[in-house]
Parts: sequence; structure tokens; C-alpha cells
Amino acid sequence: MTEVHHEDVAAYALGLLSEEERAAFERHLDGCGSCASEVGSFAAMGELIKGVHPDDLLPHPPDAQVESLLVRRAAKERRRRSLHRGFMTAAACLVVAAGVFLGISSMTSGPNPDSIHGPARDLLMTGRTYSVTDQATGVSGLVGLEDKGWGTHVALELKGVKGPLQCRLMAVGDDGRSEVVASWGVPEKGYGVPGSPDPLVLHGGTSLPQSELNHFTIQTFDGRTLATVAV
Repeated sequence: MTEVHHEDVAAYALGLLSEEERAAFERHLDGCGSCASEVGSFAAMGELIKGVHPDDLLPHPPDAQVESLLVRRAAKERRRRSLHRGFMTAAACLVVAAGVFLGISSMTSGPNPDSIHGPARDLLMTGRTYSVTDQATGVSGLVGLEDKGWGTHVALELKGVKGPLQCRLMAVGDDGRSEVVASWGVPEKGYGVPGSPDPLVLHGGTSLPQSELNHFTIQTFDGRTLATVAV
């Protein structure tokens, strides 16, 4: 990948790239700390554009970058539905040809692959992980880490928080140096709470190598600490 635009960073963070594009972008991330530090910031955009179609925003067209992401997401949904129809047609043909009953419902009732795969979720499953539940705030955080040439790739799963809030994940080194890994907005319904059980999952990066990290702080923009994850 010889050139990367903000659209590519956002599309990667939102899981809109094809497998080939995703692999190429991850190779780029290995040597680009700037892009790695931005991917987490775009994760929260997924909540803002979820269920939105470009035509829904007329006569007030969105920012060109957001519109491009919406169109890209819509195209991915069309490809997914087309592939699903192809699988179902093929399965039906097999049933008729072989005269064998197939449990079609078992083919369609599993989890959506997009909900269990992605850069952040993959890192939480394969990287070195650390977790905490703050007894005072009730906020739970799971952090996944992966060494990179530019520093450390960081993923976060957040539960037990209600909004509206603006939050950030801070990486703090053994020498006291701190960096913002990612920032996001928490909607009023929250994440990982009754009525809104799904956690927030995002990722970003820090120039601090994993060997020099001391802890991560999940905090609000006004400086209130929600949880501290020791590493």
C-alpha cells in the first residue's frame, strides 16, 4: 500500500475493507505510527453512521469523507446479501438433488461474522491482555497489546459505562510519560449495561513500547478516572 488516505484509516477501523485491502493496510500499519494512532479515533464513528444511508441526509449532504464511508458500507452490505443469497440457492439445489433435508436454519442463525471479527476483536483474542473492574465506578476494561515497530498496538473492550460522556484511553509509561491511545463518545444508553449489553470495542496505538508501559487509564475528558488497567 503506497498511499493511505484518512478514508482508508476510517474504513479499516470500521471493518469496511475487503480481506485483501485489510491485509495490505495492516502491513502499512506496521511501519506507520501516525495511522495506527488514528484508527481508534474512528471507531466511535461507527455508532454515528450505523443504520444511516447517504440519501437519508439529503438535502444536507454530509462531509465528503463520511459520505464515502456510508457508500462503502452500503456496497459491502449489498455484497454480503448477494453472497448470502448465493449460498442459500446452492443449498436449496443440493436439497432437491440429493433428496436430503438440510437444517437451513442452522446456517443462518449463527453470529454475524462482522460482530466477532475485526482488528480490535482479533487483538483482544490473540494479544497479551489485561483486565480490571473498578469497584467504585462499575466500569470494566479489557486491554489487548501487540508489539509493533512503531510502538504498541492497543485494543480496548469497555463495559459498565453510561453516557452521555466523552472519554479517552491514556497509555502511561514507567517514566510517567502519557499518550492518548484513542478517544470516543459514550451515548446515553451506554455500553455493557442493562438495556445495552454490547461492549464498546476499539483500537489505537501508542509510541510507547510494550516493555515500557506501566498502566492504562480510562478517563472522561474532564479528567475523571473510570478505571485503571495495570500492565
